[in-house]
Amino acid sequence: MAVNQALFDATIRHAVFLEQLKAGEVAKFGPFLKEIDRTIRNQLTQADLTDYNQRRLQRLLDEVDSLLLAIFQRYSDQLMLDLIDIAMYEAQFEASSLTRAAPVGITFDAAVPGVAAVRAAVLSSPLSVRGTDGGKLLKAFIKGWTNAERERVAGAIRQGFFEGQTNFQVIRNIRGTAAAGYRDGILATTNRNAATVARTAIQHVAAQARMETIKANPDVVREVEMVATLDSKTSQTCRSMDKRRFPVNSGPRPPFHPNCRTTFVPVTDWSEMFSEGATRAAIGDNGAGQVAASLSYYSWLKRQPAAFQDQALGPTRGKLFREGGLTLERFSELQLDRNFRPLTLEQMKGLEPLAFERAGI
Repeated sequence: MAVNQALFDATIRHAVFLEQLKAGEVAKFGPFLKEIDRTIRNQLTQADLTDYNQRRLQRLLDEVDSLLLAIFQRYSDQLMLDLIDIAMYEAQFEASSLTRAAPVGITFDAAVPGVAAVRAAVLSSPLSVRGTDGGKLLKAFIKGWTNAERERVAGAIRQGFFEGQTNFQVIRNIRGTAAAGYRDGILATTNRNAATVARTAIQHVAAQARMETIKANPDVVREVEMVATLDSKTSQTCRSMDKRRFPVNSGPRPPFHPNCRTTFVPVTDWSEMFSEGATRAAIGDNGAGQVAASLSYYSWLKRQPAAFQDQALGPTRGKLFREGGLTLERFSELQLDRNFRPLTLEQMKGLEPLAFERAGI
């Protein structure tokens, strides 16, 4: 059964909109970052750090941490409010898409889950992110980031004290240098991490809210199909997730990793009627274009030049992809373990040593 083209198109257009929404949410951290910067400088210019003893240092660290905690808490509260609003919008979007996708002559009004159900799904479903952040609930995911950033600042101040650095040197380590556009300081890392947290959190709430709507319409939707972005930036996990289907009530959901762009489209009882001529967008070696919707990521990548394949996969995987004698399905299977975690080249070699031998790797 192929995916309904109307649903597919609506989902892809919406995924583009969601990326724009993420960018707007990321920008909201800017004023908070400036406040953090100002607060740290104010605290570190009140006295000479080289004259401090251990007790005075601890008082300074406690005061700085208390001020930063308040700032991060205000940002987190604002982010959570925005995320719940986004979740409700996503639930409604999915219902509208399902309703519009019904064939002519069939009257269907998709059920929309209530606010409480969507909120519960967003807050009580763990993130599907693989790695150290996997399995965390949304609030814990955000809190873990704020705790890490506060500790990073405290560590810089503590290290500066024990190394006999001046206040100016500590401030420079935290802020960065003007020559580097302040991209070499701790706060630049904080800003990048804030962007990752916001983007990942939005992808999570969007997926969970949409799934809650899909679950509310079991008479129409029984599976969802993963849809990765067809370009050279797509991750190892998402490349192999592309086109995989999972039952509505089980299986992983995006985000599969921080900054994940993969989405999914419901497979409806009407999908087969709309399969002919279905297409999807791709950005290959010749730029943007349309390809058959039935193409998986690796089927599409097979059509790209070797240099593009190496850019997407890395040179070693690219060589294995071309010269290892593996089917596209087997190559895709080798990328992830049973828990959908990425496999290393060494792990892949243990599973398919002859392929590596054929490729001369």
